[in-house]
Amino acid sequence: MTSRVLALLALVAGLIIFTGGTASACQCVERTAKDRMEDAVAVFTGTVTRVGVSPDQSGGGHVIAVLRADHVYKGEAREWFRVSTRKEGPACGYDFAAGSRHLVFAGGRDEALATSSCSGNQRLPAGDRPVRRDDDEGLTGELIAALGTPTRVRHTSAAEPSTAEPSTAEPSAAEPSAAEPSTAEPATSELATAEPSTAEPATTEPATTEAATVKPAAAESGGSDEGGGVLVAALVALGVVALAAGGGWAYRRRSSA
Repeated sequence: MTSRVLALLALVAGLIIFTGGTASACQCVERTAKDRMEDAVAVFTGTVTRVGVSPDQSGGGHVIAVLRADHVYKGEAREWFRVSTRKEGPACGYDFAAGSRHLVFAGGRDEALATSSCSGNQRLPAGDRPVRRDDDEGLTGELIAALGTPTRVRHTSAAEPSTAEPSTAEPSAAEPSAAEPSTAEPATSELATAEPSTAEPATTEPATTEAATVKPAAAESGGSDEGGGVLVAALVALGVVALAAGGGWAYRRRSSA
């Protein structure tokens, strides 16, 4: 009885270990070399200069490898690349070791490249020559053809980047105020808003000057003098007639006497 129980327990334990290991093992989807080239953002050969632990420890953790490139097959031809990968092999992490040289297929963004053991990476011999079929048994003719002609990287004195992950936080932007825009109409000056006066315009005729309404003094004076001269002339004539008549009357009287 005891042996049967022990055998059963051993069988259960074996099943648990077997299924657990199978469930956590990395499983890759078969892809052609052309598909790997198309899916990658950067494809290059380079030597690992540093490997550090990433602050992102989700999914078993990550590591960041810094590689000094010698040839670039896709993407920007720059000297340094920072690539992150899972820390554990069962989680599809790729094994980067300082001093080793690799053909790397990386995806993601230029400032946050990532790769895995399913990306198609290959370990290469030390050196800086372009990839050749005899470098590794996994370098097939199909892969060499898909890689095409690389761009050789010109090494400069550029500083080696650190293994710290770049900040992925988006630059903060001030959100617009939630307050609704004021509906008050803009103040207008009294002069601008005052309605035009409804009073009728003044009908007062323009004042006339005394010179316009009064006859010229010289004209009146001339009329008075002219009338006075006529009157004097008439009186003189009457006087002459009277004297003549009186003289004639006196002469006839003396003659009759």
